[in-house]
Amino acid sequence: MVKSRLTVSRDRRAPPRAARRLPRARARTVRTPWELRPDPHFTALFEAQVVVMAMSGVAVTEIARRVREPDSRIWDMLGRAVDEAREGAGCSGAPRVGVDDTARARGQRHISVMADVDGRRVVAVTEGGGKGAPARLCDQPGAHGGDRSAVAEVTRDMASSYSLGCAEAMPSAAQTVDRFHVMRPPSKALDKMRCAEAKSCEEKGRLLRGTKYVWLKRPENLTERQAEKRASLASEHLLTARACAMVEAVRAVYSCAAREEAAAELDWAVSWIMHSNVPEMKKAARSIRDEREGVLNWFSARSSNGFLEGMNSIIQSLKRASRGFGNVGYFTTMIFLRLGRLDFSAQMASGCATH
Repeated sequence: MVKSRLTVSRDRRAPPRAARRLPRARARTVRTPWELRPDPHFTALFEAQVVVMAMSGVAVTEIARRVREPDSRIWDMLGRAVDEAREGAGCSGAPRVGVDDTARARGQRHISVMADVDGRRVVAVTEGGGKGAPARLCDQPGAHGGDRSAVAEVTRDMASSYSLGCAEAMPSAAQTVDRFHVMRPPSKALDKMRCAEAKSCEEKGRLLRGTKYVWLKRPENLTERQAEKRASLASEHLLTARACAMVEAVRAVYSCAAREEAAAELDWAVSWIMHSNVPEMKKAARSIRDEREGVLNWFSARSSNGFLEGMNSIIQSLKRASRGFGNVGYFTTMIFLRLGRLDFSAQMASGCATH
């Protein structure tokens, strides 16, 4: 005759063990319906509640205080939940990806992030940047069913390290330089020119005082007073006004309808800047000239890293809310919880169905 007994742990969160006594055999334990994995420390419902709290924005230290557990144990639980959800999600359906970096701490400590441009979700996170970052990012989706050879397009900034790294990691993907990053160097050069010219003599300093946004704004975004100010300064033969016209020439490239028309417009703008007497703008023109193909690839699919820039803002808010992350793994776990669009329905269903 087979006898069975139910052994209940004193820990209110630990699942009971059902042990069967067999003739001439040692006691054996069997899995209960409320276990997510063999020999767990928490029940499925308890883990589901912790995941919900973390996804709703509650800090891990606060979760640990509420459930009266060490925060390291909560981090381990969340890390397992993220890994299981990523295994179920897969990364094969990401033909267009974006790559960008963001600061994880003060100084030069960064993390690099890869996102699915169409799915609006994070698919990989790695510590550091540079030429090797794209390869490390591609290895992560590959471990979860992704195929780097299936990536048709990658959007990035104008960093040469990312250019070389993406070419090695995703050789079959076309590289597109994000429009925002193309306009950043000439805009910075324009403001630098304004500051240098304002310091060159007292008269020009008087004319350019308080005109920073008169030059940096697009013409359609200027107020009536700012537009009048720009028009009046245009007749003063200022190098700043000439640099502003060069920025507008580069911006006019994106108003072209086709790649061929944009190529001619871009080549003309770069040639004009390189033959001008505005030295600050020449460096920006060289960087645009070096990334000519990436700039023109924008006209094929008009992809943008705008989602990644917004995503970086959320990542920085996560860092500020937690007062920083000394452990990169914890930072990565929180990024996937908030921006990975992972499906935790299996954990939730298991927890709810058994309680």
